[in-house]
Amino acid sequence: MKKTELLSDLFNKWEDAHAQENDASIALTINGENISKLNFERDGIIEEEIFEKEKIKVLFISAEANVDGYGAKDGVVKSDYKEEYLDYYKSGKDPWRGKMRERISALYGYLTGQKTNDFSTLANKFAVMDLNKRGGKSTIDGGKHIVEYTKVYKKFMKEEITIIDPDIIVWIGCNTYDQGIPELLDCESIDGKKYFKHNNKKIPIIRMWQTSYVRARIDPIKGIIIKLSANNVLSSRWKWIDLV
Repeated sequence: MKKTELLSDLFNKWEDAHAQENDASIALTINGENISKLNFERDGIIEEEIFEKEKIKVLFISAEANVDGYGAKDGVVKSDYKEEYLDYYKSGKDPWRGKMRERISALYGYLTGQKTNDFSTLANKFAVMDLNKRGGKSTIDGGKHIVEYTKVYKKFMKEEITIIDPDIIVWIGCNTYDQGIPELLDCESIDGKKYFKHNNKKIPIIRMWQTSYVRARIDPIKGIIIKLSANNVLSSRWKWIDLV
């Protein structure tokens, strides 16, 4: 089976697990007035045929989608994160306030040596994954619910990463990284660096700012390899810099 098919089967099982989660657990894993336990956002490899041809296969992991103030107000949300990146790839436009699709595509270009000012041309070459498939609010409010969600759905998260089988994982969001979620996923620490393990493979994890975080547009931190141009904090353009 292709990876996309394996991921689809996994998501079907994951959705079923959402529906069966008990109320006591739900109280810990949901954050947001409009979030339903039946919400589910699929993600994964944006275009498998393109992804498999890339010399360096990159997976971007983030916390959750901001749906509480958007679609969730109208009921249960069923969506596919990959479609958002394909839309950006085709249109070349990223109207999201945080410019996440543009900035992740720019980071991908830097990591793989595909430097271009038209970042949308790279937006179908990698994989994306949200930890919390239900979604949440515009901020993670400390992220305790994501930690609890990870404890409940750890086996699904690990299987998704294993199916995607990236060469590099870029962890978007320092809070969830520093709260020990990689350790909950049985990642290994070696000389201060973290690796996701499956079979005999150790996949390095790069820790970086949430792309919409204002200071990320100005100040680099350890583990960050690109930042936004400092002359305009509202700029949507990345500035290429060396490793820091």
